[in-house]
Amino acid sequence: MKMKVAKIAKTKEKKMEIITEDEFSIKKLAIITIIIILVLALFYFITTLFINKEENSKDDDIVVFDSSKITVGQLLDRKEDEYYVLALRKSLYSSSYSDINYYTIYSNYIKAYNEKEDSLKFYTIDLDDVFNKSFISDTNNITEDLSNLKLKDEVLFKIKDSKIEESYIGNTNIIDALSNL
Repeated sequence: MKMKVAKIAKTKEKKMEIITEDEFSIKKLAIITIIIILVLALFYFITTLFINKEENSKDDDIVVFDSSKITVGQLLDRKEDEYYVLALRKSLYSSSYSDINYYTIYSNYIKAYNEKEDSLKFYTIDLDDVFNKSFISDTNNITEDLSNLKLKDEVLFKIKDSKIEESYIGNTNIIDALSNL
């Protein structure tokens, strides 16, 4: 009889061990799941915080106009027969370098122009882009031979049939031209 009781006690102990091991496994799984969810939530909040903070920290005065960015080498090879290209140095407007933010002024004129029914396509060239560095010079040389094209100042080009039809050099000339579009 004592042996039966001892066997029953051992069986109960084994069952208790199995139950505690199962409970321990379930607790372990629950803890791991909670940790994974917390880590994912933490990454989500950190990412959204930093991304939104970076987007919101950008200068609110800069109005982005809908245009395609091209390089100087692509100036004459767009698919349209007639279009405008504004070559500018965006870095000048990303800080408080100047009291007048010409980029905003350009953007507003271009936005108003694009709302017109028969408006031509606008492209932009960032002269600070590494692909455009070879076209930067101390003097302006506006030519259709792109290997000899040199730019010192910001320029608005009107391109027609893959040729430079008009060019406006400097901020005041660009603004005058944009205001007359």
